[in-house]
Amino acid sequence: MKKITVLFGLTFLLVFWLEAQEIKVLDTVIIPTEQNNYTAPQFSPDGKKILFTQFGFKGLWLYDLEQKSLVQINDYTGAGYEPVFTADGKQIVFRTDEYINKRKYSSLAVQNLDDRKIEHLTDKVRHLSPAIMLNSDQLVYKVSDKVKSLRLSSDKSNQSNVSGDTYGYIDYGKIIIVNDGVQKELVPVENSDYIWFSLSPDKNEFIFTVVGGNTFIVDINGNLLADLGNANSPKWSPDGKWIVYMVDEDDGHVITASDIWTYNIENKTKTQLTKTSDIHEMYPDWSPQVDKIVCALTSGQIAVINIRIDG
Repeated sequence: MKKITVLFGLTFLLVFWLEAQEIKVLDTVIIPTEQNNYTAPQFSPDGKKILFTQFGFKGLWLYDLEQKSLVQINDYTGAGYEPVFTADGKQIVFRTDEYINKRKYSSLAVQNLDDRKIEHLTDKVRHLSPAIMLNSDQLVYKVSDKVKSLRLSSDKSNQSNVSGDTYGYIDYGKIIIVNDGVQKELVPVENSDYIWFSLSPDKNEFIFTVVGGNTFIVDINGNLLADLGNANSPKWSPDGKWIVYMVDEDDGHVITASDIWTYNIENKTKTQLTKTSDIHEMYPDWSPQVDKIVCALTSGQIAVINIRIDG
């Protein structure tokens, strides 16, 4: 009986080793730019382009990975703060900001990437949130305390509620989950404010970071599933199997260190992708094919990390 037990244990370990996924870095490529003042990169829905902005979120630039070409598509103040692609990748929805009598007013705009034409969807309102894209033509945003919905089709219509979908966002440091039109505030960690909310692709879980604290994985009802520790700016992989994040340090004024890590959901293992003392990688994002990770460098450059997942 003892031999059978040992054999079973070895077999279990072997199967686990064969099934375990490992992520490996193949190489890292710096996007060529004339200036070094860019940040907040994200992939287009087809993975062929990378969108990013300048420090201060002024303007949007689009880099074509196949053509190796970079174009500036607009220069609006605030446009780089959490812009979103439509599902077909043909349009970008973004916010523009301006100050009137020392008060900030914002507008929501959509830009076609083919002809660069811009249409303003709202005009000079107070307390406008970034937009959340639910599908190819419907987005959700907040103006002050009111949730609004807008369809990016010829029959645009504003609605107070959106039914039939699940989404979430951070509202003044609180986590709000909306499921089939019903809004609920979740408090997974008491007496905390939250940032960096990210819903899983299957919409059953989400991740968030406590301000000044750790990052957590939580189910849609707010039950804690995992504590990732120092894991800032986390993002789910499109297949829902990984989380990418940065582990950064600062002296209270500037970033002194930052590297990119991943967390495997199934195996609960962490992998460090970058380890550079003189280069600080931040704000990572996955490609739709899960074969690349783009990130910003504190030097103002944008880097693409080509990866391979084995197993």
